[in-house]
Amino acid sequence: MFVFATRRLAGAMWATAAVAALAAPLGAVAQTYPTRPVQVIVPYPPGGLTDGIVRQVAQGLTEKWKTTVFIENKGGGGTTIGTAYVARAAADGQTLLFTSTGYVTNQVLMKSLPYSADAFTPIAMGATAPNVLYVHPSVPATNLAELLTYARANPGALKFASTGHGSSPHLTAELFASKTGISMVHVPYKGAGPALADLLAGHVNAMFHFPASLALAKEGKLKAIAVASTDKLKEAPGLPTFIDSGVPDVVSSSWFGFFAPAATPQPVKDKLHKDIADVLASARLRAFMEESGLTETPMTQAEFATFITNEQDKWATVIRERKIPIE
Repeated sequence: MFVFATRRLAGAMWATAAVAALAAPLGAVAQTYPTRPVQVIVPYPPGGLTDGIVRQVAQGLTEKWKTTVFIENKGGGGTTIGTAYVARAAADGQTLLFTSTGYVTNQVLMKSLPYSADAFTPIAMGATAPNVLYVHPSVPATNLAELLTYARANPGALKFASTGHGSSPHLTAELFASKTGISMVHVPYKGAGPALADLLAGHVNAMFHFPASLALAKEGKLKAIAVASTDKLKEAPGLPTFIDSGVPDVVSSSWFGFFAPAATPQPVKDKLHKDIADVLASARLRAFMEESGLTETPMTQAEFATFITNEQDKWATVIRERKIPIE
């Protein structure tokens, strides 16, 4: 009995020591992380709001960590090229992904991806931007009721620009058409710049885009019809939500967040989450977000993971109901 008890005690002590030995290096890794420059991959071309946010956060992390955080744009393939690059990277926290809505919609819209859907772990939500419906001044409508009357009397007259197939502006337009029963034409572009340029020129006449474009509405170059958020915008309190306008199911925001390879040690993921959250809460980042029409949306890692799952389910339903082509 004594020998058995001794062996059992020795086994327990060995197991405890093994766990401690395993935990110690991980804890040490988190304390010293990062040990060299950190690379953040953005799977979009340079420019645009995604690039603007991540560069602001990278500057803050560089100052915090006393080591360089550099951004590399790897656009193309509907964001799959840059995303696949991070999926193949070492899971040590030295290579991160900063991406947006396409991360979840690609998993539904593409027949195959060059990476596994479980190759990543969500680290931190960067920000959200509620989608605002803008129309060209030539459209004879100043509110949602007038726009719906015009669209129903002229099927296909509304030509919605988007930043690409499966992008947040595209799927929000599809959601809007689904919930209101209107007929619209989708016109995809490679990025927000050319889409906005053609909207301003009148080559297309409608688009869901960020609150930052409210400045164009104030100048009379566009008309802002409604915002797809649950609450009114602080910077435009007179702009009604779709809920206010009698279409309660059109709620949609673009989002931006950090991801890491799934096998990244949890202590490193925890440090990343905390330090990114600290930077996002800084006065400089808050000022940038306010100027850009963004909303800081703090989430734990678990909450961000749940958000991603809910986004995928939501847009998969829209894609299925609207029969959006799978590529």
